[in-house]
Amino acid sequence: MGYLIIERGDGDMPSQRDAMQLAQAKRLFATFAGFAPRRIACARVDRRVPDVLVDLGALRGVVYTKDHDGARRTYIHFMDDPPRLLCDARGRQLYVQGGSYRITQRGIEG
Repeated sequence: MGYLIIERGDGDMPSQRDAMQLAQAKRLFATFAGFAPRRIACARVDRRVPDVLVDLGALRGVVYTKDHDGARRTYIHFMDDPPRLLCDARGRQLYVQGGSYRITQRGIEG
């Protein structure tokens, strides 16, 4: 995966705030992935968090696969201060709340 996903309305011109966030996202992606994003994909994203969430427990770790320096690798990260893993009432959307982690050149830390 070598791209960023941003939400854009139909025909909207990016605001200065959008442009600053996009620049910040590009820098974070490059730091995390080891290369600049190859493209920017636009997608509709439902950013509303439901009023009712189901607490599934502590998110002790994350397993993910990504491209890094031209190679596809799988990473496993355990959380020092686990956030909560939540889902909507239908069980169709996951949410992560809390924790003390950050995204760095080394991956997910904390």
